[in-house]
Amino acid sequence: MKKTLLAGLSASALCLLLLSGPARAQDASVTSREGIALQNQILSLQNQMQQLQASVQQVQANGGGGGGGRAPAENGSNGDLTAQLLQRVGTLEQQVRDLTGQLQQLQNQVNTQNAQLNKQLGDITFQMQNGGAAPGAAPAAPASEAPPPGPAKPAAGAVAAATPEALMQQGVLALHQGNFKTSEGVAREILAKHRTSPRAYDAQFLLAQSLQGQQRYQEAALAFDDTYNMNHKGSKAPSALLGLATTLSAINQKAAACDTLKTLHTQFPKPPSYLVQPIASAHKKLGC
Repeated sequence: MKKTLLAGLSASALCLLLLSGPARAQDASVTSREGIALQNQILSLQNQMQQLQASVQQVQANGGGGGGGRAPAENGSNGDLTAQLLQRVGTLEQQVRDLTGQLQQLQNQVNTQNAQLNKQLGDITFQMQNGGAAPGAAPAAPASEAPPPGPAKPAAGAVAAATPEALMQQGVLALHQGNFKTSEGVAREILAKHRTSPRAYDAQFLLAQSLQGQQRYQEAALAFDDTYNMNHKGSKAPSALLGLATTLSAINQKAAACDTLKTLHTQFPKPPSYLVQPIASAHKKLGC
């Protein structure tokens, strides 16, 4: 009976892998220097707003107390003091409004930078799993294979679209575009309808990538393990092992992730060139 790689993990690791809740999404905090600077500015503005609001309350309290606590003989001076206090309150309130606007603007910048960082992380993950090809180059692949469907505009086109090859082309394109739900659906369709096709191996790897792209790390880890066990010497085997290590790390299974990297090094001492740097980065991140 075939023994899967995950079968060698400890019982506690498997329980955590299969029974734990949905994986946490990546921390929304900004880690770049620009993001940290923006967050510091936001905290500073919030502190200033709190101080100004306290000042407004104190000035208003002093203004109200001053009018009722002084002797009637001082009505003239009280009027001047009241006018000054009212002017001071107006100035402070305007400063609060200005700071509120600045705070909202900085928060928008942080949100924008978060979105950009998340996209960059998604692009890096895709390059790790697809031979270092940049997502921007994705449309070029379908273009090279576009001529066959072109001449066959009638019913023949519909038949071609149902083949495993055509489905894989659609799935890879969706993955490149970040449509992970679509690529997942295509992969599952191939595995359900064309299980005996050679493209089923590629579809299994596509499924694992799609789940990883959705941050469904427990399911992705199992899918990468299935990819590896479909063909231990296959073209996707090194990438599947790296994907398995990465997703295990994402669900805090460090020991299992390190064991997977050891298997990768043992079975593929000279991995494909496009995996050398990602493997080194995984080792450094895990400390193993």
